[in-house]
Amino acid sequence: MKIARKIPLAVWYTAMFVVIATITYSGLFLAGRTLIWEVDGIAQHFPILLEFQRILQHHPQQLFSWSWNLGLGADQLTTFAYYVVGDPFNYLVALVSPSHLEWAYQALILLRLYIVGLAFLGFSRQFNFKKVSQLVGALTYTFTAYTFYVGMHHPFFLLPMIWFPLLCWAIERVLRGRHWLPLSLITAVVILSNFYFAYLLALGGMIYALVRFWSRRRAKLVMRSFWQLFWRLLVAVTLGVAMAGVLLVPTLLAMLNATRASFNFANGLTSYPINYYVNLPNRLLTNGGSVQYWVTLGLSSISFIAVIYTLRHFKRYWVLNWVILAMMVGILLPQFAAVFNVFSTPSNRWLLMATLVFAYATMAFMDQVTDLTATDLKWLAGVSGGLLILIWLINGFYLNIRKHDIATYLILLALIGVLLAYRALNLSKRQFYVLLLGVVTLNLANNGLGWLSINTNSNSTEQLRQGAAMKWVKNYFDGAQKGLSTSGQFYRTALAPNYYTMRSAESDVPMVLGTHTVGSYFSVQNGYVGAFSQALGNSEYAMNSPLGSLDGRTTMYNLLGVKYLFAREDQLKKQALPAGYEVVKMKTGEPKIFADKFIYGMSNHTGTILLKSKNALPLVYTQRRQISQHAFDQLSAVDREQAMLQGAVTTTHATGVKSVNPTVGGKTVDYTVQADTTNVLDTLDKVVIYRNQHATGSSNNALTKLPADTITLTPEQRESLTPATGLTKPSNRLLNLIAANQKLVQKNQEDNAKGLTHMVSDVQGHQLPYQLTIKHPKRYRNMELYLVLDGISYRRSSIKHALKTSQNTTVFTSRPYSKVDRLNDLRDGLKGNLSASGYSLTAQTTDNQTTFSQLGTTNMSDYEPRTSAVINLGYSKNARQLITLNFTSIRSLRFKSAKLVAVPLGKTTHRETRRLQKSGLKHQCVTNNRITGTTMTKHATVLTTSIPYSTGWQLRVDGRLVQTQVVNKGFVGARLSAGSHRIELTYRTPGLKLGAWLSLVAGLLWLIGSVWLWVRRRPRMRE
Repeated sequence: MKIARKIPLAVWYTAMFVVIATITYSGLFLAGRTLIWEVDGIAQHFPILLEFQRILQHHPQQLFSWSWNLGLGADQLTTFAYYVVGDPFNYLVALVSPSHLEWAYQALILLRLYIVGLAFLGFSRQFNFKKVSQLVGALTYTFTAYTFYVGMHHPFFLLPMIWFPLLCWAIERVLRGRHWLPLSLITAVVILSNFYFAYLLALGGMIYALVRFWSRRRAKLVMRSFWQLFWRLLVAVTLGVAMAGVLLVPTLLAMLNATRASFNFANGLTSYPINYYVNLPNRLLTNGGSVQYWVTLGLSSISFIAVIYTLRHFKRYWVLNWVILAMMVGILLPQFAAVFNVFSTPSNRWLLMATLVFAYATMAFMDQVTDLTATDLKWLAGVSGGLLILIWLINGFYLNIRKHDIATYLILLALIGVLLAYRALNLSKRQFYVLLLGVVTLNLANNGLGWLSINTNSNSTEQLRQGAAMKWVKNYFDGAQKGLSTSGQFYRTALAPNYYTMRSAESDVPMVLGTHTVGSYFSVQNGYVGAFSQALGNSEYAMNSPLGSLDGRTTMYNLLGVKYLFAREDQLKKQALPAGYEVVKMKTGEPKIFADKFIYGMSNHTGTILLKSKNALPLVYTQRRQISQHAFDQLSAVDREQAMLQGAVTTTHATGVKSVNPTVGGKTVDYTVQADTTNVLDTLDKVVIYRNQHATGSSNNALTKLPADTITLTPEQRESLTPATGLTKPSNRLLNLIAANQKLVQKNQEDNAKGLTHMVSDVQGHQLPYQLTIKHPKRYRNMELYLVLDGISYRRSSIKHALKTSQNTTVFTSRPYSKVDRLNDLRDGLKGNLSASGYSLTAQTTDNQTTFSQLGTTNMSDYEPRTSAVINLGYSKNARQLITLNFTSIRSLRFKSAKLVAVPLGKTTHRETRRLQKSGLKHQCVTNNRITGTTMTKHATVLTTSIPYSTGWQLRVDGRLVQTQVVNKGFVGARLSAGSHRIELTYRTPGLKLGAWLSLVAGLLWLIGSVWLWVRRRPRMRE
């Protein structure tokens, strides 16, 4: 026992960490999986780390430059600042080869997780807790639902778990009269690591400082006055902020013009959906099977019991308990979460800081664990049992939960048993602590397996298989990137719609392959690119991915200089392709097909083809005409796209350049609407067929002889089938439902008589498909066809509606609807996501299918209410007569207008495109930070580019600095006078110089202060 006491606490923690981590993560690794998520892991984090490694190993200076491989182009420093730049652990990848990056990616996750606990131990040493209490506190802080979740999905989100206890440690030092210089250093590190974490931890740090000041004042400890402490903290933080200036200033400037600069506070919620509250009790100790609004509680049993204990002894832990109560209220309010999430979505990521509170409560409880009274034990056992009873009630009076969750609750009961056994069995303290640590270890390992074992959590099957990440990066295009032109002329590429159908919004893998692909998936996106995309009504727009695959829109491809498209081989004959894009062929005249590089679970199971266009515009060209913002705004989204070929949209009038009102090229297409009521039970014949099809018996095979599309029976069939369905005398309730469907269909047809305005579902909750029939379809051959929706509103489902439709279905099937059925339906409704769901609308023609999606309020990254949409139905040389629309997940959709618009892409478009191509820069040379070339015009023009606008781009014309402006809603442009000119565009990261000076000056001040403090304390240390 004495030897054990002499072993440093960090050693004990290390040993316990190895045991728990080995058990938990082995479940994933033994299954042949990795810690790379098939969504953001492979789409963002892995390729970004791979690109960061390339920069560190070959061109470190490129970090401070523009890159043409970040979508349309972006600043690498500010784009990567969110992910890798400020994470000190990521710099270790410079020491490994790219072939070992998959291993390094996972090793860094475990290293961060290990440091999480060490950081907590540094924090806990300031308090007079027992060593065993600190050990348990560190373990429960390290192995939480949050750390397991982000370790699988967003590894760099482990950083605030390291910085927060260190930040609190530094604040605590100041409150206790120690120097504030360490706080400056940690503040700088926090800001450098991630600006989002900086905001979150700044709020957490302020709250910690106020709470600890309150606590120490209540305990009547010797302390400086409030204002003395305030000024010390303010000076420390200010110096730390300045020290981080080299990254903070450029990042702040980038964020002010990012797509995320506009958002809906708390996603417009005044309260969370009912299922959020219903599922909360089961998420206290487990992950509940899913993560909703980023609620990752999953407390260890010892922490849960500790919270009960501290609340029972409210006066003893007065301040701590008020913090716990505040958190309990906060987790119920979306506004609380939104404030902590930079006043945006109601994401409960603030709970990562709550784990420090729970760990502190755990240490407080562990210090008293051997002195629990009988009343304490009754409370602990009673509340724990009450939680299980509550979960039983929520689940409809039976434990309809995962087997892993049952194991978690059994461990809770086992922990209660150990606490009761201490006195009942007269255990020694050594025996008791060994048993207690054993149960805690089992609990934490079990919690980890709940996230990481494929036997307990389906989410773990979303982790990539070993070796798949690097293979997929290399074979993303099946090697088709090797077929791209190497002429040296600048161009861009794009993915054809549905090239990949994985869950991720987009993928950054093309960034690594250097294909200049327009799509990108970053948390920091240029707001001007987003404005361009939204102005043109791009239905694929999202804040994290403002362009997507451009919805396959021909003119948008051309405007952005997309010369090549990557398409699936099976799209060649079945998919409408953008106008002017021809298949790259071999010398034999056959399409050049790059065979599928099969990777289990990731391939698109078809080869890749390249499509090439001669109509892509240059990166830089001149426009001899301009369009005012006012004239541009008057156009429809479809016409705006074509207008950009006719003139440059300027924000400031370019003197001497002709202003034009663009010609409207879109043609409104007449159509009729018909709801497909085949499956709507609006006749007795349909109900007869439906009941036969849904009969529970297996002997009734009469309907197998009927054609599948039969909706009306002959008299003979009716006479034969009706008795077997019990419909000889249909009930009034059934007749009323049939009549309700008839009325619904008739009313809907009247609403849509002059065009589509309303899409509905029947009394069973089934969404009706709709068919738009084009009048005179041959008129619209060789055109791109759009479905333009305005004034979109929708009606979500509800528990009441779900119960009603379920009961209606039982009437149609003649199945008894018992009270247990009602109870089950009610439970499913309460636990479901009906009131928060979004929807998808799919439009299909003979040769194209495209989907528009409205995300639900549960989406924490890209939620925006969409009231309009431009859905590209594709370009086709053939006549298309029928468009089928299907919607999902909601009760109904309404539109103020739904237009079909056809855009001819013939001689006029071709002429405008050729004119602009000829006006491109001569002798153009494009590097990361510099574009040069020459131009000659007889009249004043607008220099027009597809370079995303940034104040970092400076234009020199014949060596003289010329003011730039935003053209075409999102790009760098300027007025050019007539004549021959040498053009030079150069880029410097905005704010980098100012930030670097701030960091240098503040760093010197901090260093001088540190030396002065050391010199001042040296005599005292000798004494």
